Amino acid sequence: MQNESNSVYQYDRCVSRGICSINPATASLQEVIIIYLKYISYYGLKLEEEGIEDKSICNFILNTISILCSNYEISQTDFYTINSSFSQEFSKIIDKYEELCMEKGVTPEHLNTQIVFSKNLNINDYIRFGEREFNKRVKNLSEDIRNLYRILFILIKSICINILTFESYGMVIHDEISEVMHTFNLLNTSKKDKNELKKFALKLAASDCKLMKKLKAVQEKTYGKPEETEVSFSTTKGKGILVVGSNIKELEQILDKTKDEDIDIYTHDNMILAHTYPRFREYKNLKGQFGQGMENCLLDFSTFPGPIILTRHSLFNIENLYRGRLFSTGIAYSKGVVQIKNNDFSEVINSAKETKGFKTGKKCAPEKIGYDYEKINEDIKEKLKTQNYSNIIIIGVQGYSNDEKEYFENFIKHIPKNALVISLPCCDSYDNIICLNSNYDFYSMLKISNEILNIEKNKKINLIFPFCNRHTLSIMLRLSEFDNANIYFGSWNQTTINPNIMESLKTDFGMHEIISPKKDLQKIISEN
Repeated sequence: MQNESNSVYQYDRCVSRGICSINPATASLQEVIIIYLKYISYYGLKLEEEGIEDKSICNFILNTISILCSNYEISQTDFYTINSSFSQEFSKIIDKYEELCMEKGVTPEHLNTQIVFSKNLNINDYIRFGEREFNKRVKNLSEDIRNLYRILFILIKSICINILTFESYGMVIHDEISEVMHTFNLLNTSKKDKNELKKFALKLAASDCKLMKKLKAVQEKTYGKPEETEVSFSTTKGKGILVVGSNIKELEQILDKTKDEDIDIYTHDNMILAHTYPRFREYKNLKGQFGQGMENCLLDFSTFPGPIILTRHSLFNIENLYRGRLFSTGIAYSKGVVQIKNNDFSEVINSAKETKGFKTGKKCAPEKIGYDYEKINEDIKEKLKTQNYSNIIIIGVQGYSNDEKEYFENFIKHIPKNALVISLPCCDSYDNIICLNSNYDFYSMLKISNEILNIEKNKKINLIFPFCNRHTLSIMLRLSEFDNANIYFGSWNQTTINPNIMESLKTDFGMHEIISPKKDLQKIISEN
């Protein structure tokens, strides 16, 4: 649970002001971009079948997905840049494919492309084209098929983000990119088989979870094994920079650039996890966490008296927050945001020096986060070995809304004594409740759940996801393949998740939507 002393930062969800929504024009242009990805994936796979790996295709797919992940407003200039890049790459790949077919003496198998690339077309022409394609899909596909498509695309985004984060450590991933191309190519086919789409979704989820495991191993090798640590939520008098998102590699870069400057660094949202790695405690200018995360970004950003760095793939649609203090390391960035190129943070540092900073600072209670995995795992195994629990319940990442907090508190309060509870969010520890204090760590939910599901194969394990986003979707689908898993989910991050997919998760993957603490507990208890 978040400290009450931090409630000064509490604010309604960003969706209350539409900050996290996507306007119709952007949605239509994204529809066009998805068509580009479908086309280039088809020919990329044709070359791959002949043993030819085209790095430029992989880069185009990753960078384009990166733009779609950011949910920023696509301007005419931005779209023409994407359009020009696709047109050039597409022409080169077509030429390469036709040359290969000519060498082999076979007839090329071309897609019937629908978009005409012309300098005479303006952005409104593409918006109208995107709208027509969207309406065509609504007309020709059933709602359940469309929901599975939505799930596939969310999984693709998560995979591409993890690949790009992985590559920021100087490592290359290929197999997962190939799977992404196969998924986009599936969208080129006229026949849409529901079971095939479900299989693709489960396969993508498994690949994404494997990527999460690899990424965690790389981060532990680079920064040390995560430990329980006390994170400050206080602010200190002086200049500061706020680093937003989850790419801790970029946090490391800005800390290195500012270690000799009189500038304090604060983390925001999932970036708090960096504090659990021993390496980051070496930085004296890393002061702590500021604000309450993405869903409170409107208040958090407007009250921070210094520049704000949006790391790659930060999920902030900040059209109402242009204050001349926003910077981004991403490929995609909105109007009013300064792009950071080649790890040159000089403009950010100059901005920090010119802004007022914190005049006095504010004292807030710290919060303990993180845990010793080996110790927790042994504790869980010992309890399972020595006691016969009627139910085992694992509670995942919790959101920030008051409704979610109230649900969580009431749920914990009414859990029977003969049930074992493993909780990622902070809570009061009892003999039958193990708290990990790892509310921001999605991978912990996967790791702990996977361990227990394999140990207790003959008992139903209840997995509750109070708050969900694109990364937890991969974890939920992966764990749903265990016969002894009962999965419950709560609210969704509407920045990235279309609420309609909840029906697909229930009907196609056997998950349950949480209703109320009392009713959910009754259902859990009655099923065992």
